[in-house]
Amino acid sequence: MSQRNETSGGADDCTTTESFDDHGIDDGADLITATYYRLASTDIGFEPTETFFDRLESAFVWTYLGTVDATGVPDHVLAAVEDARALTREEFADQPDADLRTDVIPAFYRRVAGFHCVYRD
Repeated sequence: MSQRNETSGGADDCTTTESFDDHGIDDGADLITATYYRLASTDIGFEPTETFFDRLESAFVWTYLGTVDATGVPDHVLAAVEDARALTREEFADQPDADLRTDVIPAFYRRVAGFHCVYRD
């Protein structure tokens, strides 16, 4: 993992909903929903494999890019995504029946948002 070894980052004044407000994203639910639809459009469900987590990371990054006005993804966002991916993969490694929409993506995003709250400062 890039910067932290904890299961979630988090600053006292930062919530998962508002974690990306400094990037112009008022509600993190928008990132969750759009990431889900980007993945769901491929008709491939959740599998606890490296390939799936590559797709999850890619879907989130493209969703982020499609949501913000800036070009590129800041290093602190990429670090948050990388750390969240690693911990989410560990969590779901033995849960192949986990639901993509209600379990996997929300768990991933909570971690991304938490790490982002810490890394953006």
